[in-house]
Amino acid sequence: MNLEPLRRAVRADAETDTASRRAEVAARCERIIAAAEAEARRLTTQGRTEGERAAEHEAVRRRAAATRRAREIRLEAQRRQVEELRGRAREAALALRTDDRYPTLLERLSRAAREQLGDDADVTLDAPELGGVIGRRGSASVDYTLPAIADRIVDDLGPELEELWR
Repeated sequence: MNLEPLRRAVRADAETDTASRRAEVAARCERIIAAAEAEARRLTTQGRTEGERAAEHEAVRRRAAATRRAREIRLEAQRRQVEELRGRAREAALALRTDDRYPTLLERLSRAAREQLGDDADVTLDAPELGGVIGRRGSASVDYTLPAIADRIVDDLGPELEELWR
């Protein structure tokens, strides 16, 4: 019996079946690759969008931090300038102790303390290291020492000092 025609027929069927399956697998692979490429494009776009949002958020955060830091630096510089002004004002006020008109100033400050606290107030003239006048009556007191007066004058300059920094 000659099996060759049967063998050729089986082989032809197998080759046809294999070719058909290869075509199906190739088509399925192409669909999978196309879907993967589409998903890769989608993920790339999404990643780019998220990255841009994150970068913008970071830029806003950094700008805010830089603005805060700049404001802190400016306020610290202003505070130092006010403290320097306060120190100079105190020195200038204490220098009044050597001025010939100082006794008249003490008299005026003493009078002001007594007007505020009453004639029976305890008034200290030319307080050591401070100059000026300190008045007390019971729990009430007034501080007209030269450094305190200088400090109040500097404090009263507040709005005018603000204008210097604009």
